[in-house]
Amino acid sequence: MRTARLGAAVALVTFTFFAASCGSSTEPQPAPTTQPAGHGSYASCLAANGVQTPPAGPAAPPGVDPQTWAKAQQACADKAPGPAS
Repeated sequence: MRTARLGAAVALVTFTFFAASCGSSTEPQPAPTTQPAGHGSYASCLAANGVQTPPAGPAAPPGVDPQTWAKAQQACADKAPGPAS
């Protein structure tokens, strides 16, 4: 008798769990969007808080002269990743 009650209780709890988890009818909501900060605002904030930022643009890799690097970046600009949309 005790085993039957225990089995019934387990079945009831299991049914309740699955019924509650499957009963959601809310529609997915889009992620909230935020306005992007102005260009350079992050660098300005860092500087205002005592952090010196490097000069604009990525530095040339070791062993590559700056002119070759600049030409390569200009030639490949259309293939560079852009900001997330």
